[in-house]
Amino acid sequence: MTASVRGTIFLERARVISQQAHEAKQFVLRVAASKCAAHALPGSFVHITCDNAIPMRRPLSIMRSDARGGWIEMLYKALGPGLHALASRRPG
Repeated sequence: MTASVRGTIFLERARVISQQAHEAKQFVLRVAASKCAAHALPGSFVHITCDNAIPMRRPLSIMRSDARGGWIEMLYKALGPGLHALASRRPG
């Protein structure tokens, strides 16, 4: 591991800020995750817990981030039970 990526793997509880639905079961999810946003780069991955009843996390690519605002956005397509559960999440 190079020095530039040391300390960038961590757990953080995120809060849904917004969830935008688009055609073909595509969604843009924005979450408040200040620690992640401070290290995020477009194309980096996060592993999201979609629902507490579904133990396997889903890897999603970061589409956009704002370190000052403390948020990240991910674009995903709702396929399978995990991402369908994620698509039903609302702000709060």
